Amino acid sequence: MLRDFLIDRELFEKIREKVLEEENTEIKREILEKSVLRKLRKKRSIKKYKKKGVTKGDLKEIIEFANMVSLELFRGPSDFEIASGHPEWCSHCGTCCTESSPIFIHKDEINLLLRFNPSLKNEIIGNDEYSEHFRFKEDLPCKFHSSKINKCKIYDTRPQVCRSYPLVLIGNNDMPRYTLDLRHKCDYAVHLVLEKSMILFDEAIEYI
Repeated sequence: MLRDFLIDRELFEKIREKVLEEENTEIKREILEKSVLRKLRKKRSIKKYKKKGVTKGDLKEIIEFANMVSLELFRGPSDFEIASGHPEWCSHCGTCCTESSPIFIHKDEINLLLRFNPSLKNEIIGNDEYSEHFRFKEDLPCKFHSSKINKCKIYDTRPQVCRSYPLVLIGNNDMPRYTLDLRHKCDYAVHLVLEKSMILFDEAIEYI
């Protein structure tokens, strides 16, 4: 299979098992990958590579791989670097504002946030998962999201976690890392995985 040119199958299965164990979102992952597949088949037509033995199954495996690992594994750009370079991928649908929880507020940004939004003082509480950090008291949906215009009321000073979406910070205080938040309804997430899939596909096809 095409993905085998990029990574040993046994190693991939270990990564897959670990990722699914950490995120526990296999159904949403599958929905997201189906959305990416529809787009990838237009970008990388199977017909063009049919003589090389490339199949729909190959595309699915490449997408699954792209959805689970950072291209840093191949000395490529991180998910954060790719996502931050394409703000146009965001359709401003408001999904991140209405379905994400908790909305993490780093201890180093709390003063700036309150300086420009002093009324938020009673809306912020401590974060149980990360000591010394904070979160919004109510965030499902976030009360600062305007459903009428699909816009954040504190957009210019919104927390970093909102700015980096669809990537979220996970892990403990000593080993935090960004991972893709699997919102299958998020165009940003779909485009990010699509971009990574095209890069990995082009890399793998060179070995055939």
